[in-house]
Amino acid sequence: MFQIVASIAKNKLQRNFKLPNITTITWFQPRRFYAINKFYKTTNIIENSDSYGVLLDNSKLKTPLGKELVINSKALALAVAEEWGMQKENIQLDPMHLTKLCFMAVDNPSDLSEHEVVQQILSYLETDTVFFISDTDEELEKMLTEKWLPLIDKFNGYFEINLKPSKGIYVKSFDAITKSLIEKYLLSLGFPALHGVLYAVETLKSIVLAICCLHQDISVKDAVLLSKMEEEYQCMKWGRVDWIKDYMDNDSVIRLSAAMLFIYYSLNPKHKPLAKKDSHPQIQQSLKQ
Repeated sequence: MFQIVASIAKNKLQRNFKLPNITTITWFQPRRFYAINKFYKTTNIIENSDSYGVLLDNSKLKTPLGKELVINSKALALAVAEEWGMQKENIQLDPMHLTKLCFMAVDNPSDLSEHEVVQQILSYLETDTVFFISDTDEELEKMLTEKWLPLIDKFNGYFEINLKPSKGIYVKSFDAITKSLIEKYLLSLGFPALHGVLYAVETLKSIVLAICCLHQDISVKDAVLLSKMEEEYQCMKWGRVDWIKDYMDNDSVIRLSAAMLFIYYSLNPKHKPLAKKDSHPQIQQSLKQ
């Protein structure tokens, strides 16, 4: 992210001194990082057929690899423009999660295929948080069983599979057929949306919670809380440092919220959600934009 901010500074110098490539944000390795002042006054979006771009003043926002940022959803483009518009005196890229996800989807810096991104997501399933219910503490085991088993059942119902909690290191019931069914579903989301799914799964350390959240069976806040049940239990038992815990939890909620919005607005139009058709009509309507 430091390189992105530094490259924005490079664009500012290019514009001020009329150097070429004034709108291209490119990677280069600075020796030292300095805070970059906000160099634009307005943000807006520009429409081109069925796609959208973001304008900083009159310059098109480009990705770190110099590609024009093309967004297929007007709502998502407006949200990215708002992230840039909310910057104060200095540009802070770390909290601009939608911008970073758009950059990742367009640049694909690791040159991954759809199949490779799906494999990264599926790698979390074998060590998914909700499948490992601790039996070292009877009270904790009871709490985890009550909270996590219904979600496992719901996830199984999505794909008509039979994954079960494990006492070992890996999920024993995760076989080739189960993997194939989930893989087929993930591929149906489309390449851009997969980056959002991976971001959500990395935040929660759980593909089960991410998919349940994606289909509105649990809220973003509940998904974050459920992913940290053991941590919450230890805090209740031994106490907590409130500001640290609250900061980390809020950051996870923000990251997951951004991931969900990005997925909703980047979905393959042909994708058929597993969620109930009558649930959250405002979300279902957003999938058509």
